[in-house]
Amino acid sequence: MNSNLSQLISQYKGDQQSVYNTWFINNEERLKAFRSIRRGVMQVIDDIKNKKFPNDFKGSSLEFVLTCITEQKQVFEGASHPFYWKPKLRIPDIYENENNKQAFGQFLENCLNAKTEEQIIKEIIRLDSLKIKGLGPSVASILYFLHPTIIPPFNTAIINGFNFLFKDKKSLVAGVNI
Repeated sequence: MNSNLSQLISQYKGDQQSVYNTWFINNEERLKAFRSIRRGVMQVIDDIKNKKFPNDFKGSSLEFVLTCITEQKQVFEGASHPFYWKPKLRIPDIYENENNKQAFGQFLENCLNAKTEEQIIKEIIRLDSLKIKGLGPSVASILYFLHPTIIPPFNTAIINGFNFLFKDKKSLVAGVNI
């Protein structure tokens, strides 16, 4: 398995069209996106603090952030879907519940200002403990753009690949329901 994995990684890194080469290596567009997303998250925080954050995803500063994220690569394609307001399900519960909205804004601010992995994990656990419906793993996409060296990008395909390589059965949520 070890030599097969090494061979697979070498093959992937050698493929000039792989996400590794088109996204992770020397990509100025990607770096600009990180700055735009960071500024967008600051705007979300400000909107929530100043009670300007709307009761819907459409037209919100959060829509701007998630649009920037989903434009980056196929890996982030569905990142915005969980944030669309679903009135029948009352999710995500950051649009009608002011306490949840404030908690989400504080989570983003604390993560934006975090300097260590421990601080980010503490914030994830704190947000998870509030059981705010509908935030889902897409919050991780935002965290990736705030702290790419700490929080890796992930989606169903990445989890499936991990499970295939390591003969495991991890789920996308992996025990944390943020």
